[in-house]
Amino acid sequence: MKKILSFLFFLIFNFISGQINLPVFDSVTNFLFAKSENDKINLITKNGIFELNNQSWDYYKFQTKSFKKEIGKIGVEFSHKEYLSIQNSKDQFIVSIGGGPVFKRVKNEYIRIDNTHLHRNQVWGSFFTYNDKIHIYGGYGFWSFKDYITFFDSNIKQWDIVYNESEYIPKGRGKAISFVSNDSKLFIIGGTTISKNALYNKDNDDVFYFDLIEKKFVHVGKLATPLVSKHTLFKLPSINDNAFLIEKDSIVKFDFDRMNFTSYKKNNFNINIDNKFPTYIIDENLYFMSLENEKNTLESINLNSLDSSDLISSSFPIIEQKRDRSIEVILISVLGFLFFWIILKLFLYKDHIKGLLLFDDKIIFFKNKSIKATSTEINFISDLSNNNFISAQEINKIISSKKYSKSHLTSIRNNFIDKINSKLYHLTGEKQSIIETKNPYDNRIKVYKTNITNFKPKTSFIKFLFKF
Repeated sequence: MKKILSFLFFLIFNFISGQINLPVFDSVTNFLFAKSENDKINLITKNGIFELNNQSWDYYKFQTKSFKKEIGKIGVEFSHKEYLSIQNSKDQFIVSIGGGPVFKRVKNEYIRIDNTHLHRNQVWGSFFTYNDKIHIYGGYGFWSFKDYITFFDSNIKQWDIVYNESEYIPKGRGKAISFVSNDSKLFIIGGTTISKNALYNKDNDDVFYFDLIEKKFVHVGKLATPLVSKHTLFKLPSINDNAFLIEKDSIVKFDFDRMNFTSYKKNNFNINIDNKFPTYIIDENLYFMSLENEKNTLESINLNSLDSSDLISSSFPIIEQKRDRSIEVILISVLGFLFFWIILKLFLYKDHIKGLLLFDDKIIFFKNKSIKATSTEINFISDLSNNNFISAQEINKIISSKKYSKSHLTSIRNNFIDKINSKLYHLTGEKQSIIETKNPYDNRIKVYKTNITNFKPKTSFIKFLFKF
């Protein structure tokens, strides 16, 4: 039972926090929270350094007051509002957050190594090291957000611009989430920029990287909506291609190799992180400053406990995934074509039936009128629709199959033509729609033709629609 309790205490201690009281009791303006070049947690003051060893603090007093005097000459408070600590593979530096003054740790002293002044041109810029040189991307100064990268050139002891050959230049910003990958790419997420009306700052939702070898910016995509935090004041601590961001209720792990992030949360879990300070990773422990009752303490979370604890993890892509809309585009295009085709055919159909005498197997149509017709009359009209004229002999065959005298057939034929003309008169207003005349090729033959618009079989709109 005692072993179980000890194990549970170990998990709680490693994940929730290893609270360590600070050896400084004044306000936040009297020290910097830093990581040394030999991976030790430091609290840097103007008079000396507190270093964390085995959960206790060792103090190393500066041998001279030169650092304190230099800070005094610069004329701004010694805090994370004005300075930050950054280290490369072999040295630790203190740098003004807007560029300008640079101090290098030499044994137990900080020596100023720059030839510049406090210009505040890149406040809130993203600091990083590449090839052991200190770089700053973006930042705010002189009423604008910067869209370029500068680096400290130790040879001339000045800051210089990293010139690029990029056609794409993202808009300037500050407080961006940044990370330098193993393949020399500076990834930038979100960050703060100025609004269009210049009344307030707003967070961006884009992701891009700067290829430090090719010297080009590359747009990656739009930031996925599940990510809550879109800015930070400090460079994220990292292991390999994973960077970590602490939020009030969760820990976010960015995987820049797979381009996704994982959020670790649990119910009623709050991290009292003080975002005025940076965070660091040492021996897979994530160190951060906690603020409770206006008092800062140093806390740590063991990163190995994230997957083994009772936290709920949720993974998302860093950039918003674009849906394959090709099928939708094709479908919309086809529907649009069909709609246009139907409308076009509808107008053509109206023009088609506008001035025609149409008929089906029982009815004759003209404009908005119609009249019933006998099968014999329809047969006659059908033949007439296919020919310029019909001979009297052909009409006799249509009227009757019986053999009558010529005079009787002529009488029956005349009555038949009169009835058709009467019906057509009610439709068209023409008294003689069917007229008797001579065959143009043989005057001896009597024929019948129409003197109005030709008859056409009635075609449904559906058939007309698919008729080319």
